[in-house]
Amino acid sequence: MTHLQVNKDLLSTLKDKIVVITGGATGIGKAAVTQFVSHGAKVVFGDVNEQLSEELVSELGPNVTFKKCNAASYEDQLALFAQTDKLHGRVDVVVGNAGVVTVEDMFGPKSDWTQEPDMKEIDVNLAGTMYTTRIGLAYLRKNGGGDIVLTSSIAGFKESGGLASYTASKHGVIGIIRGLNLTVIREGIRVNVVCPWMTKTPMAKWFQDSWINQGLPSNEPEDVADAILICATANRGKEGLSHEGAALPFAGKIIWVGGGGSYEIEDRIQALESQWLGEENSRVLVKGQEFLAKNGGYA
Repeated sequence: MTHLQVNKDLLSTLKDKIVVITGGATGIGKAAVTQFVSHGAKVVFGDVNEQLSEELVSELGPNVTFKKCNAASYEDQLALFAQTDKLHGRVDVVVGNAGVVTVEDMFGPKSDWTQEPDMKEIDVNLAGTMYTTRIGLAYLRKNGGGDIVLTSSIAGFKESGGLASYTASKHGVIGIIRGLNLTVIREGIRVNVVCPWMTKTPMAKWFQDSWINQGLPSNEPEDVADAILICATANRGKEGLSHEGAALPFAGKIIWVGGGGSYEIEDRIQALESQWLGEENSRVLVKGQEFLAKNGGYA
C-alpha cells in the first residue's frame, strides 16, 4: 500500500469549485463540508438532521447551503442536485457520504427470521450511494467531467463479524467504482472511494470507548475528510503534480484511512493479481475485462 500525504498547494484548486455532499451534518460529512469550504469551495449538502445542518450553515457562512435530503429517496437526491444547479449552474465534485449502521445482527441466532428485516443499511449505504453516483454523473457530464468520491468502510473489503448487512452494503460501494471506473474515466470523470477504519463519529459511539481502551488505532473525522479532499484534487495539478504517493491518473482508487493516515491499496491489489490469481488466469482475465469494458460499456 502507498501512504498518501496532502500537498496543500493542490487544495487551492478547490477555490470556487461546486461540491455536493450527502450526509453532511455530522462526523465525516461535517468535517468534509468544513474542509471544502475552508479551501474556497462552495458546498451544497443534504442530510436528514435539520437542526445540526442549520447550525453548520450558521457556523460556516454563505458558501454553504443545506437542503433536507434522505439519501434513500431518489426524489430527495434529485432535488438536492437541482438546488445546486439552480444556485451555482454546475457541479464539480460529488461526495456520496451518507451512511447508517444497525447494531442488531439480522443473521444472529436471536433474530426473528420470520419477520422482514430492517434493510436501512442497504437502502442508505448502497442504494443511496448509487443514487448519488447516478445523478452526480449526469451533472458532471454537463460540466465536461469532474470527481466523485464515495465513502465505504474497512468493512468494504474486510470481514466485520456481526455486521453482515453493513459489510454487504459497503462492499457494494466498492463495486460501484469498480463497475464504473473503466468507462467514465473516458468522459473525464474520476471515481474513487475512501474506506475508513474506526472513526470517532456518532455512528461509532456504541463501541468507540471499548475500541480505544484496547489500544487500537482510530481516526478523527478530519482524517477521513483529508482523504476525500485528496481524491477530489489529485488530478488537478499541473505538469503531473499531485499529492505525495498519488499515482496518476488518480481514478478507481481505494483509500484506506487508518490511525489517521491515508493509504492507497487498489494499485497494489492489481499489481499482485498474477500472484494471487495465477499468471494464466490473470492474463485471460485482462482480455475478458477489456472485452466487457468495450462491449458492455456505454461510453
